[in-house]
Amino acid sequence: MAKRKATQPASTPAASVPTKESPIIRATVNRAVVISPTFASLYSNDTQIQTTPWDIRLIFGQIHEVPTEERPTIVINQVGEVRMSPQHAKKIATLLLEQLQGYESKVGPIPQPKD
Repeated sequence: MAKRKATQPASTPAASVPTKESPIIRATVNRAVVISPTFASLYSNDTQIQTTPWDIRLIFGQIHEVPTEERPTIVINQVGEVRMSPQHAKKIATLLLEQLQGYESKVGPIPQPKD
């Protein structure tokens, strides 16, 4: 697991500070990032997605053994999971697509393996 240094707190614009009338913090707010003692950096090449009406769960794993003729089942070591609201998952999906489109415009198309 990789550890990261915490960044210095940044000032928060007054318009982004939640009030009693508007408890929502907008994405444009300046951020102060503090690394949790339990922070973990994981590599994943296998992701399972589970959904319920209340949350989305991403279960990350690493392929440990590929299928063979003698053992036609792939072996995955699960390394962690992230649970979030459907609203948060939708925003992440939008941002991830934007990042991938920017990457491809600079580097070129990302090749996809056949399923």
